[in-house]
Amino acid sequence: MYSFVLCSCLALFATTEAAGPLAQIASGPAACASLTSSLGANKVISSQLNPNYIETTYNYWNSKQSQYTPSCIVYPVSSQDVSISLKAIKAAGSRFAIKAGGHNPNTFYSSVEDGVLISLEKMTTRSYDSKTTLATYQPGGTFGDIYEYFLQYHRTVVGARLAGVGTGLALGGGLSFLSGQYGMAVDSFRELEVVLPSGDIVTASATKNPDLFFACKGGGGNAYGVVTKYTVQSRPAGTFYAGNLIYALQQNNDVLEAIGNFTSYNTDPKASIIGTYEKLLTPETDFNLDSAIVMFLVYDGPDPGKAFDNFTKLNPLINTMGQKNYLEVVNMPIPLSTQITRGYNIFRVAVHGDPASDQGFIAHYNAWDAWCEANKGDYVLSSVDFQPIAKSLTDASKTQGGNAMNMPSGPWIWLNFLINTPPTQSNGTYNAVQESFRDMVNSVQNKAGLPLFLNDANYDQNPLKTFSTYRKLQTLKKRYDPDGFFAKHTGGWNFNA
Repeated sequence: MYSFVLCSCLALFATTEAAGPLAQIASGPAACASLTSSLGANKVISSQLNPNYIETTYNYWNSKQSQYTPSCIVYPVSSQDVSISLKAIKAAGSRFAIKAGGHNPNTFYSSVEDGVLISLEKMTTRSYDSKTTLATYQPGGTFGDIYEYFLQYHRTVVGARLAGVGTGLALGGGLSFLSGQYGMAVDSFRELEVVLPSGDIVTASATKNPDLFFACKGGGGNAYGVVTKYTVQSRPAGTFYAGNLIYALQQNNDVLEAIGNFTSYNTDPKASIIGTYEKLLTPETDFNLDSAIVMFLVYDGPDPGKAFDNFTKLNPLINTMGQKNYLEVVNMPIPLSTQITRGYNIFRVAVHGDPASDQGFIAHYNAWDAWCEANKGDYVLSSVDFQPIAKSLTDASKTQGGNAMNMPSGPWIWLNFLINTPPTQSNGTYNAVQESFRDMVNSVQNKAGLPLFLNDANYDQNPLKTFSTYRKLQTLKKRYDPDGFFAKHTGGWNFNA
């Protein structure tokens, strides 16, 4: 689920090749001055009082990233502008970051202190070819914007499950409500326009720079370049049957069993679910208003038949199921948490095998539930999402050439853990709570041989090292960033051995 638009990954806190922190700080204004001269003042903003600067630095899903102050913000409108920006940043020895939607919660993955922030928000050109059914979009805006554009053609693309997430999510894999039919978002890639660390603008596809194309199909972060245009296979978007089911807390075990059974036994690729358990910081009452079990159920078609019977037969307290278009599907509200979508948000990820033989997902739920009960007051919201990976999904991925995860055959299940903490916490308390939450997630072992989901991972989980293709990706990183420019000057996943 995140918005970071570089295309594979490297060191989080590396310094520049300049001689120490003072030289590094001075290099930011130098890069900004050069960019103002070459791109013009209308594309480069250095004043922290400028409304555009304020909005761009404010608009992060993890609001801790808003604490950082770039030396300037560049607003490119073309791949040529991105190329000029990277060349100027490299010449000055400045740190930088690329921002699309700002949804990735990890520090410096789309934020920067005393360096250049390249915001892609103005790159919003989209197109549809009715003869080939191929769609194109630039990285600016959110997937909600993109879905709304293609709805006029009764088409959509495989992307985020929530409208407010940016396009960088796709480069980390991209799990969609359509994935059971069409695979991950990266599996629908047909051609990418990429600005390399050198500033060269190239095309990557199955026939042009195929190794670069492979790396960008789920390699995530920032080793290979900046993707400035996506050409993807679009998909039909008609009437969906979708909505939320909300259950009483006493139904925990029954809903968990239904999630496990759906993961193991559902054979309808048009049926998709997310199971979410949430705990909110509210006064505890006899009605358990501080907790909720929320199912997101989505069927690609007007009638799901019996696909969701295991959930509806449990008599939920609230049932909002009904016919919707795809834009309405991805704008379904998230009960309890709608008022704090922006905050001190941190993700962690886990993975477990087929629930028919692997009950690790239940052990992980129990660990999370116990942690939340023992640490009330240390968080505003915590949740765990259950995200089934069907065999139909992994088959669809393989049919389209596979991706950088080299996904083993389903079924298996990803878990996403979220913690939202109050901004009033001291740094010491914040760090202690994050360490405790980390230890809770680490207390249950992941299923060996399955990849961690890059979109939901914390930086210290090193998800790329769980990919069977890790060594190949590492080699390709060295090929496309031979002098370590991206590795040393921007944040991202760590490719060190």
